[in-house]
Amino acid sequence: MHESITEFRDTLKTKTAKQSLTLYASQIIVIGLNVAINVVNTRFLGPFEYGILSFCLALIAFVVLFFEFGIFTAGARILALSKNGKEEKEYIGALLVLAILIGVSFGIFIFILSFFVDQIFDTQVGYILRTVAILSFIFPFQSFIQQICQGTNNIGKLSLHKVVWYSWYLIILLFVITLFKLTALISLIITFLGLIIATFLIVYSLKPLFRNLRKNIRVIFRETRVYGFHVYLGRVIGMSTYDLDQILISYFVNTTAVGFYYLGVAISRPISMLSGAVSTSLFKDMAHKDRIPKKVIYYNFLWLFFSCLGLIIFGKYIILFLFSEKFLPTVPLILPLALTAFFSGMFQPYNYFLAAKGKGKYLQNTAIILTVCNLIGNFTLIPLYGALGAAYALSLIHISEPTRPLYISYAVFCLK
Repeated sequence: MHESITEFRDTLKTKTAKQSLTLYASQIIVIGLNVAINVVNTRFLGPFEYGILSFCLALIAFVVLFFEFGIFTAGARILALSKNGKEEKEYIGALLVLAILIGVSFGIFIFILSFFVDQIFDTQVGYILRTVAILSFIFPFQSFIQQICQGTNNIGKLSLHKVVWYSWYLIILLFVITLFKLTALISLIITFLGLIIATFLIVYSLKPLFRNLRKNIRVIFRETRVYGFHVYLGRVIGMSTYDLDQILISYFVNTTAVGFYYLGVAISRPISMLSGAVSTSLFKDMAHKDRIPKKVIYYNFLWLFFSCLGLIIFGKYIILFLFSEKFLPTVPLILPLALTAFFSGMFQPYNYFLAAKGKGKYLQNTAIILTVCNLIGNFTLIPLYGALGAAYALSLIHISEPTRPLYISYAVFCLK
């Protein structure tokens, strides 16, 4: 027992542990800010308007998956393998240029999509999307910041990004509700303004250099073809169906049900955030290692198990205390979403390890299997049970996904 405690203390002193805890501490702050934001939104918008806001965010998050093309993922691997700071800054400059082009293209697409969305989903959000289209260019920069900081092992700036974003979001939101009536449109505009401020500050602090642009862009494109695009295809195939649930809830039920589901996901998501923080901190080291440390798997399991148990027991009281009885329909979603968070967190170290080792085709192939299961679950359960069906489809996919044996086999190999 004494040896285990000593080993645990030594683990906490490592650079990776400190970075992981820093990132997770920032995520805890973000969770607090997000809770405060959701409290304001739910209480001042009500279930109907909050559902519209949730649908717009879900739709934008769904579309943005198609606008990365594997470029930022390839950039992260290039940065992880870079040998000096000057080279890193030049690659960051090249990636920033590509991010701006991607962002502008994304904004134009959102504007065009706004003319068709109401007919497809029987909603009234087209005017909202047209209004925010010019601001939505910033949304692809989330992936840009994530991958750049991950590749350079700049965990401090990655930790700061969402803290700044959500802080400004909450500050502006509190200012607005004292002067105006809050609507889904206003809240969405505030979301983008907060993200723009945070992204500008982080990009400025990275000090990108714009030398050798053509050469560096060619290197990025070459790595994208060899590695990044395979990961992109896998992510699009897997994550697009993963995020499709909220779109289908709107189609088969209504946007109010999307709001209940979105809130359930927001409550359960923090469970797997520590797993992501540890995996992100290990990414640069993983590019040069041939195995995942056993203690990462062990401590990750303990954290996920007790966190899920706590959410299942106290979830109802959290919703009543923070969001009022109007959002009690979220309670039945907690159990399946907690299970989803558990299994999602368990396999994050493996996903990051495979990405760091450039196993793009492997990730792509497993994502295809995930997609098939996801589509079957969503189109079977959502029309029958609405948001609850989506929650159980999500949990069943993560529990019994056929790719798990592949992950486990590869993990055993890595842990030998």
